[in-house]
Amino acid sequence: MYRESSSNQWNSDSQLVKLLDQGVDELYVEFYIRFSDNWWHRANYANYASKMFRIGHWDGVRDLFNGALGGLGPLVFWDYKRDQYGMSNFLSFRGGPGDEGNNYYLNGEYPDYVSLGYGYFTLEEAPGGTDPLVVNQVEGGYLKDIGRYDPITHEQVFGTTEHWTKLGFYVRMNSAIGAADGIFRMWVNDQRIVNREKIPFVQPNTDNAMLKWNYIAIGGNDNFFPYPADQLFEDWYAIDNIVVRSDMPVNLGVSDTLGDVAPTPPSDLVVE
Repeated sequence: MYRESSSNQWNSDSQLVKLLDQGVDELYVEFYIRFSDNWWHRANYANYASKMFRIGHWDGVRDLFNGALGGLGPLVFWDYKRDQYGMSNFLSFRGGPGDEGNNYYLNGEYPDYVSLGYGYFTLEEAPGGTDPLVVNQVEGGYLKDIGRYDPITHEQVFGTTEHWTKLGFYVRMNSAIGAADGIFRMWVNDQRIVNREKIPFVQPNTDNAMLKWNYIAIGGNDNFFPYPADQLFEDWYAIDNIVVRSDMPVNLGVSDTLGDVAPTPPSDLVVE
């Protein structure tokens, strides 16, 4: 996926969408990601963000690529962001159905945006209230040990351009309309860094509809404009080895991990 700077707005970009034949109450997705050597945030920081991954519900009627038309929700986004406070694990939660004022806000006990980090804010988020052991890709040791007020860099989380980082995401729909018991979890290299268990994904609605997760998408639009349009800048990120399943792997990060081997280029590619 290429990211281009142009103007001060959320510019449209491509999405790779997978529609699920049947909606599910639970969904687990994992993939590997790496970034170009000229990725702007390696050497710079600013209040820019790029949508990179989402899980959601689509009504099957309105535009799948336009969240303002009411056909989408609930939704969970994972955004890339590095600002003056360092790398931000920027998550967005939108309630559903999307056509009843829930498409941009969750009206229950959970905020619509959660900006977390990859270090201090992951403490006690691993199973059993333990700390995740996400390796610092620059100095060694673990990201959790970086001071709360010390900015974490892109390289400390994602490493060099050759390094593939494994990400995992799990969602479970709330048990009833308005119930604040939906779940979201996230892993970095099989270490759980986010655990939230009180999310009211499906909000009260006139049809009393209980919704399911029925699509995922890679990519999205960007708020990214470090240079004027006449000095167009372009960088990229790559995602590979995508796994989608309707339940969470047993002992994730211990013994039952899925894509344990990082992606490799094809060995038999021929250009004629």
